[in-house]
Amino acid sequence: MRYLWIGTLLFFTLTGCEKGVLNSAEWPMENQQWISNDPKSFLLEAVDTTTIYAMDISLTHDIAYPFQNLYIKTQTTFPSGQVVESVTSLELLNKDGSWAGDCNSQSCTITLPLQQRFTFPEVGTYKWSVAQHMRKDTIEGIKKFKVVCREVDENSK
Repeated sequence: MRYLWIGTLLFFTLTGCEKGVLNSAEWPMENQQWISNDPKSFLLEAVDTTTIYAMDISLTHDIAYPFQNLYIKTQTTFPSGQVVESVTSLELLNKDGSWAGDCNSQSCTITLPLQQRFTFPEVGTYKWSVAQHMRKDTIEGIKKFKVVCREVDENSK
């Protein structure tokens, strides 16, 4: 089990080497289904409490996805052990009722800001998890889910 955690941390460290990206993870959904008891998680290593970050979510769904949104429940576990949970609605439609994002004949991909400006209140390792939080156990039509935690470029205001 110890080697699994070390391997996972090493994988995210090596794949998260884009400029300014603290970490990112992408999860393809098996059979285009997201089951409510299948949370997706990754680790974030905060080295200071002053750097400003943003967290974005990218979601790819089938054009036949039957809902206008996707409720998600996030959970952040701090280095101290404190746990913070939040429920968010990811709006997938434009005001005119068309799919938002980049769409083709089979699917749409939309990137949405989850948190625009935040700092880590503690130095250390954070665990961030996300699960679908709809009223159904299994949501059909979700192809993949991605999250990116990146530094905010203060010079591009």
